[in-house]
Amino acid sequence: MKTTRLLFLKALLVVGVISLSACITPSMSHRDNVCQSDKNKQKLNQMTSKKNGQTCHYYGNKTPYMRGYISEVTSKDTPSTKTITSASDYASFTKLFNTPLLSVGDRVSIKILNGDEFSAKVEVNADGFIYLPYLPALKAHGVSIPSLKKNIKQLLVDENLMLEGAIRLSITPLRWAPIQVSVSGAVFEPGLHSINRKSDTEIKDDDGGHSGDQAAGRSIYMALKASGGISPNADISRIVITRGRHIIEVDLTGVINGDPVPRLTLMAEDHIHVPQNTHFDDSLARPSQITAPGIRVFISNLTQPASSNAQSAVDTEATRFPYGTRLLTGVIGGNCVGGAQSTNASRHVVLVTKNPITQEVDVVERSVDVLMSQSWKSHINPVLLPGDGIACYDSGVTNIREIARTITEIIVPATLLGIL
Repeated sequence: MKTTRLLFLKALLVVGVISLSACITPSMSHRDNVCQSDKNKQKLNQMTSKKNGQTCHYYGNKTPYMRGYISEVTSKDTPSTKTITSASDYASFTKLFNTPLLSVGDRVSIKILNGDEFSAKVEVNADGFIYLPYLPALKAHGVSIPSLKKNIKQLLVDENLMLEGAIRLSITPLRWAPIQVSVSGAVFEPGLHSINRKSDTEIKDDDGGHSGDQAAGRSIYMALKASGGISPNADISRIVITRGRHIIEVDLTGVINGDPVPRLTLMAEDHIHVPQNTHFDDSLARPSQITAPGIRVFISNLTQPASSNAQSAVDTEATRFPYGTRLLTGVIGGNCVGGAQSTNASRHVVLVTKNPITQEVDVVERSVDVLMSQSWKSHINPVLLPGDGIACYDSGVTNIREIARTITEIIVPATLLGIL
């Protein structure tokens, strides 16, 4: 019996020693931790190590973390269509993009003086045509209202229905329909997006008999916001818009610094490309017309799993932050900072983030003490991005207390059962 007790106590002692020797945060061997902070390996923070085929993904407590890499922008990041260079071309293409063009689903009211039998409220059909009474189908998709007006006049003359000098007509837009545009490049959600979609209340108000629609939702700003907003590595000084064979390059830096910005009206099937830089510009990480107003992050701050988030003070307000929030603020919002100075204050946090430049997941370890003392350094206290995860690890004293509690929970039942 004594031999059994002795062996059991030795086993508990071994478990305790192993537990005490464990790291506060997830352990990583020196061979796997390629993100070193010494001068000879600083470049590994920015690029792939071609020598051993490893990529820097785990950044230790004192290792600077800069979202970026030393590389050239790939050729696929530049549109193949020739960019506008001359001032005259720029002026003509700006006029093209400033003129609203009809798309499928748009509704207009066409009234012809002394030609009520040809007048009607029409909608651009799925085939891109409109149909007026007693007249052949007329192409409307991709056509401006002044051009459509000219085409209707010519059609009435060609059909011998009215004299050219006697035609008086007006075209009034009633509703600009939702359109789909594609967005690529340095945005959080590239792909095909629907913009200018109205709520049920707005649609009901449109049926009130008034005419006119400003198509505010067909702007480049709404398209970028629908794609999750630009990421901080975006080059917003040369955003490219492609419409068929035409291409225009626009500068949207005024959205951030307050300078005048162009106002362009999009149409269906337009394509927007946001070139990316090889570095992050933290000044772009803030709410604006072309960025996300807020972000959602995932926080875990529990030593032991809880049955509800309320027990850990992690609710929707603690996981939603304004865009531009940094790691320290997110850690504070997750209830991971504070407590008894000697026992609970010295905690560690781990940030799990996807780098938009490399499209790889990076893990950044920081101690709360380092974050508090060097919070103004962006490479120590990085900006949070949508979908980031934050995990909090307790201090060494708390870990020892939990180990002692675990051993006690084993010894007491064993004693009651007569094992010890």
